[in-house]
Amino acid sequence: MQPVSVPPKAGKVTFQYGLIFGVIQAVIATIVLLLNDLVLTSAGISILLSIFAFLTGLAAYFVAGILAVKQTGRLRNGTFAGMWTGAVYGLIDCVVNLVLFFEVSLPKALSILDSTQTTANPDTLRTGAIIGGVFVIVFGLAFAIGVGAGLGVLGGLIGRNISNVRSVPAVPVQPYFPGQPAIDPYSGQPMVNPYPGQPAANPYSDQPYRGIEQ
Repeated sequence: MQPVSVPPKAGKVTFQYGLIFGVIQAVIATIVLLLNDLVLTSAGISILLSIFAFLTGLAAYFVAGILAVKQTGRLRNGTFAGMWTGAVYGLIDCVVNLVLFFEVSLPKALSILDSTQTTANPDTLRTGAIIGGVFVIVFGLAFAIGVGAGLGVLGGLIGRNISNVRSVPAVPVQPYFPGQPAIDPYSGQPMVNPYPGQPAANPYSDQPYRGIEQ
């Protein structure tokens, strides 16, 4: 009988790929954020870098889904791999964005408001800016997880087609009653022993099928 390959534990595989691709994407996004906030002054280049970071994120979710399903053979693991990728990347990106927001973006915004000599309450403006900035950052985390789940399952469709792992249907265990023939779990009919005096072979394994008396 041809040996059946046993797929690895799905939870470990999905988290592993999610961690790898999530960290890679977080590093790319962090570099882009630092360049846009601290180095670059050209709006056109900043937009191009932001688009590049967004596209690499989509690719990370997609590839994580492909590899996870290829290794496990189950399509749902592509969803989990994409979610883990989005969660890891989103959490790191959330922390980096919060630091840059409070250390760079918020002081710049408040200084601009002060220079315009607006009649609005400075404390109100500061509170509104903080709430708005934090909301956008947290929404980005949720968005990354959601998009990761969707693209992960799309990548999983490719991973399932190229996977060598095939799920084996569970065989229900029949109770053993001495003196009674064993029941085929798929047809419901008694198993027939073609060699009286010898134990019948189980067609689903290399072991004799217990329970057949001839």
